[in-house]
Amino acid sequence: MSEQDFNIEEGSVTFWIESNKLNYSDGKSTILLNNSNKDGSIFIVKDKDNSLKFFHVYYGFGRTNVEIDVSRLNSNEKHFIGATWNIKEKKIVLYLDDKNSAESLIKY
Repeated sequence: MSEQDFNIEEGSVTFWIESNKLNYSDGKSTILLNNSNKDGSIFIVKDKDNSLKFFHVYYGFGRTNVEIDVSRLNSNEKHFIGATWNIKEKKIVLYLDDKNSAESLIKY
């Protein structure tokens, strides 16, 4: 994703984590996505508390995040990750394997 096609006000991103590429319960932080431009940034991380976190940062306005516990995910399986954000609808959503999702309200 390049700066010119990255819209901080609305968008989505999806990707797969191949099997045996990430230990979901190792207590370590791993950056999975980090993208920014002049308006803000989005990033997805498997954090040291063994949760998957999506952060939406709108420079000058604030930050919103959402998370899903991944400590019980099987590292031997492929996993789908997706995230959406929409300033007008005031929400961000994090998706995991089409069966788990979590959302947070944007307060800016």
